[in-house]
Amino acid sequence: MEPHLKRGQDLTAIATLAGGIAHQFNNALFVITASLELLEMKLPRDAGGAAHIKPMRDSAFRMAQLTRQLLYYARGGSYQVEPISLSDLVREKLALLRRDLESFIQVKTDLQSDCWKVQADGIQIQAILSALLSNSVEAMDGEGRIKIACRNKMLTGMETESAPALAPGPYVRMTIDDNGKGMDEETRKRVFEPFFTTKFVGRGLGLAAVYGIVKNHNGWIAVQSQPARGTTVDIYLPAVLDAQESVSKSATAARPARVRVKKPRKVPAYAPASGLETHDPSHKGHPHV
Repeated sequence: MEPHLKRGQDLTAIATLAGGIAHQFNNALFVITASLELLEMKLPRDAGGAAHIKPMRDSAFRMAQLTRQLLYYARGGSYQVEPISLSDLVREKLALLRRDLESFIQVKTDLQSDCWKVQADGIQIQAILSALLSNSVEAMDGEGRIKIACRNKMLTGMETESAPALAPGPYVRMTIDDNGKGMDEETRKRVFEPFFTTKFVGRGLGLAAVYGIVKNHNGWIAVQSQPARGTTVDIYLPAVLDAQESVSKSATAARPARVRVKKPRKVPAYAPASGLETHDPSHKGHPHV
């Protein structure tokens, strides 16, 4: 537990630093872009200097996007939170995101129809989906397969032991699984750090922003990966149950289970429960950031 907390504290410290830098950078960008607009208003349209304004404005826009990603990592950006179904959101947004995927990439879905709702910002969840899909595609050499699933999940106390930020209760789990190149353990440990990247070129902020968005939705993100065996990313967001659903879940939990007595047999000394125990909450990542 202590190593997990230590790594979580390290990422929090990085997020604080990133947020401070982003705010200062944003202030400077505001002055630059405002000055460019004033300059463009004063210069004649046919002036030679006016041709240089557009590349300066474009560069400022790209840096503003970088600053926005830093803020997403630091505090999740601006929120427009409402109860949404992750299954419905993925189904809707995936229709748009498929257009940017290569035709030889297969995308399969397993979206639970009665998925519980979560309190979330749809735009930020779309940003998560887009970033994870992009990294999955880049992890593939040629043809590949991506599977996206949304399932209801009741987490027990045992299952949340490896995830200190989560309390037992109802969650919705969104899983993005690919059969790409995967990653080694050292890469997996660092991949959600801002500016860490295995790309030849790149900013390395996409998945750091994903980490910030999930964290600021009171969620949890965990990764399993091995070289040449692909990567699985699990995101847990707290579910919002209405009164009827809460009663149903309570009744199910209270219902006595039938026990069938069998002859004694040898069993392993420890059989892990399904859930989070296979994930390290601070060892998150993907081979391409």
